[in-house]
Amino acid sequence: MPDLFSDDTVSLPPQKLTSAIEISSHLRALMTSRTPLELRFTDSKQLYQSYIVDVDRDNNRIALDEIIPNHGQQYLINGAELEVTTHREGVRMTWLHHQTALPDTFEGSPCYWLSTPIQATYHQRRNAFRANTLPEQSLEVQIDSKIIENPIRGRLLDISATGCKVEIKEPCHSLKPGQLYETFTISLPAGNIILSAELRHLYSIEATNTLQAGFKFHAFTGADQRTIERFVYQLQREARRSDDALF
Repeated sequence: MPDLFSDDTVSLPPQKLTSAIEISSHLRALMTSRTPLELRFTDSKQLYQSYIVDVDRDNNRIALDEIIPNHGQQYLINGAELEVTTHREGVRMTWLHHQTALPDTFEGSPCYWLSTPIQATYHQRRNAFRANTLPEQSLEVQIDSKIIENPIRGRLLDISATGCKVEIKEPCHSLKPGQLYETFTISLPAGNIILSAELRHLYSIEATNTLQAGFKFHAFTGADQRTIERFVYQLQREARRSDDALF
């Protein structure tokens, strides 16, 4: 059995992102996954939190949710220099804002518009590239173990050589981070892959009333490894074609 995890925590060199399409794509992923943002203003030692609620590519801007603690909104409105840091699936991303935020509302709630950053630092903490599945694909995942009463079904959202993220719509109280699930079945176009997987992250998406679960793969064959790697490469090619179509 190959050891795919020896490099799982190895940091790759930070990259400077300058492509507007690439930056917007990452910001949209942060918005969709409801990933929290850490905000630091040069005029304050306080750490603040917010979320991206909209990415407006046509007007080159993004909308931030309300700031927590809420007195941080005054720094935004006053145009204090702002550094944003976020962590998502092994990637640390940072960027700066130097302009006054525009207060507004989005879907009935307060928000703050800022220009889309022209540069961001992207630091991938592991070597395994994680590819999103395509919107038209409906790839089922089934999670089973002797410690749960009934198998849990979900939809594959993304996948790499070392793990994946799954969306679960049915109510589920038996999944616990750190637990190894012995029978983890992924239905790929080339056929089913059956392995073991450890639940690393579990969080609720209130907007869709679903759960998103991040798993790390264990115990699978070299043939299964190659099948996953081919599928990840196929997703990468499709993503590049989609980007090219935007020009």
